[in-house]
Amino acid sequence: MKLLLINTPIQQEAILGEFSGIYNDLKMIPIGIAYLASSVRAHGIEVAIIDQYAECLSVRELEVRINNFAPDMIGFGATTPNYAAALALLKLVRKAFPKLKIVMGGNHPSLFPEAVLACPEVDFVVRGEGEESLPKLCNALVSGTPLDSIPGLSYRTADGSVRNNPFPEPINLDTLPWPAYDLLPMSFYSSPSYMKFAHPVFQIIASRGCPNKCSYCINSIEPKIGTCYRQRPLDDVLDEMEMLIKNYGAKQIQFWDPIFPLGKKHTLEFCEKLMKRGLHKRIVWNSMNYADLLDEEMIDAMAKSGCRGLAFGIESGVIELLQNVNKRADLEKVRNVCRMTRKSGITVVGAFIIGFPGETAAMTRQTIDYAKSLDLHYAQFSIMVPYPGTALYKQLIESGKLKNVEDYELVRFNQSVGLTQNELIYIPAGRTSDEIKEWQRKAYREFYLRPKTVWLHLPHLRLKKIPQLLKSLMTVMKLSLVSSHKGVCGRT
Repeated sequence: MKLLLINTPIQQEAILGEFSGIYNDLKMIPIGIAYLASSVRAHGIEVAIIDQYAECLSVRELEVRINNFAPDMIGFGATTPNYAAALALLKLVRKAFPKLKIVMGGNHPSLFPEAVLACPEVDFVVRGEGEESLPKLCNALVSGTPLDSIPGLSYRTADGSVRNNPFPEPINLDTLPWPAYDLLPMSFYSSPSYMKFAHPVFQIIASRGCPNKCSYCINSIEPKIGTCYRQRPLDDVLDEMEMLIKNYGAKQIQFWDPIFPLGKKHTLEFCEKLMKRGLHKRIVWNSMNYADLLDEEMIDAMAKSGCRGLAFGIESGVIELLQNVNKRADLEKVRNVCRMTRKSGITVVGAFIIGFPGETAAMTRQTIDYAKSLDLHYAQFSIMVPYPGTALYKQLIESGKLKNVEDYELVRFNQSVGLTQNELIYIPAGRTSDEIKEWQRKAYREFYLRPKTVWLHLPHLRLKKIPQLLKSLMTVMKLSLVSSHKGVCGRT
């Protein structure tokens, strides 16, 4: 059995719209695929990865690579917004190689296996974490053994119906081999410019899931794989970092966990172990975290151990909106943590969401003003999208405020949708799609086109970052000129 895993491109223009140019050269490690490859290989199965997204391969070039490897089965992953692109590609592949088996995984196939298997080109769906299920599928196809005992597998039976085997148990991360970096085109990978402090930079994960249960977040998708929080042993994480330094010349590690490190004990232990190995002299790192969980001692320890950037999911400046989506927050503590983080020399990024259920124009204004008052180095303003499988999605379906997923163009299930011409998936009562998209543009203009933003960046400015910063600034200025409804967002 030979397995090929393909990382498919996204519909970048449809998703990012006028911001797509900023990310043209942005490629990040497909960690999920790399973990699947290493797990399959550990079971004696020959495996290869083609990162079509990173390498910008044409369909013809992809077909040549597939023919050269001659796999028995090809695996594709898909989220909801890139499902259509993945499906279109796999149909072309299946037409060129009709005898190949095709398996799909990822959030969207995990949620909607029957709909995915209605596509005749797809033979199997692996739901949830696939590091144990995928090797079992490969071996079962070789030996001819029944498929009904493989956890998380969905497939068509002899009578044409779809069988969904029981969902797999959360995987013990201690048992997983490191991602198969040697199968990836490592020279292609980078990071968003606002979180790039050295080169090369690679992404890793030190945990899976999230202990919080925010109803809008993809980590709250059912079954509760996302909220089943598990940590890897810190020594194993640090060993992996050292390997990336030795084998690939890593200068920066970007932790792609929803929260890392988590809690005071975990934070101080990680920083101490990292410094004891002397890694703070060889590499810098950044991560996402929960501002409410940090204090000055933790922030100082992170800064001393080489942390150069922290991103916080702040979401809103209106506490009642946060409470409505089950996000616990102390907005004054968030303010203090942002101040302490900035003071320590760490770059601070805040993520915000516009258009929560119940949000009025006055509340949107409050969120923008709150974001500006935090003196962040960078801010991201997304539009609330009820992602399929989340608790919020289910609530809106049950209340009749949202249609079923098949009634929408799937690429619209992306939080950057306001920067495109797409209509919004969800609009709070009493508001319009154009109004909310204009608020998003206004948020970017107000945040970035002010002298204070320039002043905050001066201590971090490096000559090689100036071209990218100028490019980003020009994009924001463009937004101010093409706003769809000038005058809609006057101060309320």
